[in-house]
Amino acid sequence: MKRLALNGSPRGTKSNSRKIIGWMVEGMREAGAEEPQVLDLARTRELPEQRDAFLEADEVVLVFPLYTDSTPGIVKNFLDSLADAPADRLRGKRLALVVHSGFPEAAHSQPVVRYLERVCTRLGMLHCGTAIRGGSEGLHLMPEQMTRKTHVLFSTLGLSLAAEGRFDREAVSRLGRVVHLGWFQRLSMTLLKPTGLPDLYWIMMLKQHGAWKRRFDQPYASALIRGAEFAGS
Repeated sequence: MKRLALNGSPRGTKSNSRKIIGWMVEGMREAGAEEPQVLDLARTRELPEQRDAFLEADEVVLVFPLYTDSTPGIVKNFLDSLADAPADRLRGKRLALVVHSGFPEAAHSQPVVRYLERVCTRLGMLHCGTAIRGGSEGLHLMPEQMTRKTHVLFSTLGLSLAAEGRFDREAVSRLGRVVHLGWFQRLSMTLLKPTGLPDLYWIMMLKQHGAWKRRFDQPYASALIRGAEFAGS
């Protein structure tokens, strides 16, 4: 069986998605399966290599982070590029999915999971399972002792996919076990919010990418005002 692992993170090789793929490949290796080819969607806008590899593979694992409660643009672009592929190149292809996010709650990822499962059906592919993992930001930077449990669970997914053709249900359940924050976590966040501690990471990211001074910009405000005036005229 020809396998392919696609990294849908815009961060490319230095991403949490790549780390997750590496853990899954370990599980495939443990099952005695041939290791998949690993490609990054962030490498090029045209995606000819990735699309050709997808069409030639029998089984594909697509891993990507949640971006504004949906797929990153490069993932949506790639999926759209498959719409005009020959039906016989897609029919029966096995597709497994991993959606992860910085949000700790799995609920954020559930709508896009339903969309992806529908994509599988419309393109005639076989859905082999979808795993959701919250709180994934920084996985590729954390020491091994901090990610050991997550490492084992994703390795289990790779092993079960290679050996049984589907994701292990128990591992999927454990990865996405936090669907909504409990009352204590919500209370803690409410109390911490005025201190600014929950926002330290995002403030660092804004400054690192030169966006801190523009954090109050409203680029669509004027268009919305014009639209409201037109609707009221």
